[in-house]
Amino acid sequence: MAFLGTTLRSLVPRASNGIGLACRLRSQGCVAKSIRQYGAMPSPQPTKIRSSLFTDKSRQFFTSSLRRSAAAPGVANTIEGTATKVKPGMPEVSHKSVAYWLLASAASVFGIVVFGGLTRLTESGLSITEWRPVTGSLPPMNDEDWESEFAKYRASPEFKMLNSKMGLSEFKSIYYMEWIHRLWGRFVGLSFVVPAVYFVARKKVSTPMAWRLLGISSLIGFQGFLGWWMVKSGLKDDLFAPGSHPRVSQYRLTAHLGAAFGCYVAMLWNGLAILRTHKLMKDAAAGIKTLDALKDPRLALFRRSVAGLALLVFTTAMSGALVAGLDAGLIYNTFPYMGVGLTPPKKELFDPRYSRHDDHSDLWWRNMLENPSLVQLDHRILAMTTFTSIMALWAYSRRSPTVKRLLPAAARKGMHGVVGFACMQVCLGIGTLWYLVPTPLASAHQAGSLLLLTWVLVLGSRVWHPSRTAKLLQMAAKARRH
Repeated sequence: MAFLGTTLRSLVPRASNGIGLACRLRSQGCVAKSIRQYGAMPSPQPTKIRSSLFTDKSRQFFTSSLRRSAAAPGVANTIEGTATKVKPGMPEVSHKSVAYWLLASAASVFGIVVFGGLTRLTESGLSITEWRPVTGSLPPMNDEDWESEFAKYRASPEFKMLNSKMGLSEFKSIYYMEWIHRLWGRFVGLSFVVPAVYFVARKKVSTPMAWRLLGISSLIGFQGFLGWWMVKSGLKDDLFAPGSHPRVSQYRLTAHLGAAFGCYVAMLWNGLAILRTHKLMKDAAAGIKTLDALKDPRLALFRRSVAGLALLVFTTAMSGALVAGLDAGLIYNTFPYMGVGLTPPKKELFDPRYSRHDDHSDLWWRNMLENPSLVQLDHRILAMTTFTSIMALWAYSRRSPTVKRLLPAAARKGMHGVVGFACMQVCLGIGTLWYLVPTPLASAHQAGSLLLLTWVLVLGSRVWHPSRTAKLLQMAAKARRH
């Protein structure tokens, strides 16, 4: 009896399939007969209707949204009434973890910039006379290794002209400063490149972000080369004027610091952009309303002013690198006067001795970049211009009724932060001059320049109108309506 029951149960689906097949054949025969009898009737085109309701961009947004959700690749999802498999690919929006990693990397770069300033202020940068990216990761491990490193340093111009009485214990202190700085640089590179490869391989980043990560990785590698190129300028007598204080080239120092600032800005800006996109995508309608308000033409002047302010802060910081490279902060230590007047005499500012051409065609720019007196004056002018521009923009945001009404609350708070850091930076700069460039104040002043630039970028991220995010929001809103 059990065998008979099993046999009957196995025949039931086949019978039902047969009945269903017969019904379908009969219905098809009826349809064919109707067509022959009445002629071909126009039928609706479901495919065209679906394509009119869902554009290719909407379909792409849907599939990318599903990929970002818990659905695994290969799982069948019903989209537009048809079974479609989600194809693996880069998402439209990078994952939040990428943003947090970028911000952590920016914090690491911030730290190495400040520590690099300390290395220069303590005159430790020339203690390691070789560039060994791999083997140089370890410090000397025994007395013999220390003696070898000290012998190399004794052959350098800095030891011969400045530190001829230095002993091994003093050498170890400056050596460790430079060694930590270089080791930190290696850490910045590895902690960025390895996670970047992982995030791209795991498809956690959008395609544009993948290309940006490649650019930042290349900039980090170039920054390492610039660091050694800078140190090399202080190890050869022919790279600085005979009889002058042994120091690295102010041009190479500025290039090294500028590349570090570039890495920091790229990491910070992209991290903030990803977090902002996720915040706007939580509610497409509210996000579109926010971006539409920022796109108001009456805010265009404010947005452009913030961008110009970021460029001005960066330029001022680079002029500070020239001041540091030439030790120009030790010449005039009063403020606002430089000597008996607001500026030194014109003859001192444009000294013919800095010109290298007989016709003095390079007189003005050589003095601007190599004359310590003019370099310090230029830095003062840029610093006061930056401070005045910040206060003017703050007054504009407070006094203009239109800007005050249209500016988001987060942007108003960001403007207050910029004003606060600008005041702090001016006080640190003046104090550094008054007290003859002490290490703590000088290091804080360098950190303050990066903090000020940070807050200007934060302000910019709050008023910037991201066109790509705006398109994604429009697609999301359209897809939800249908």
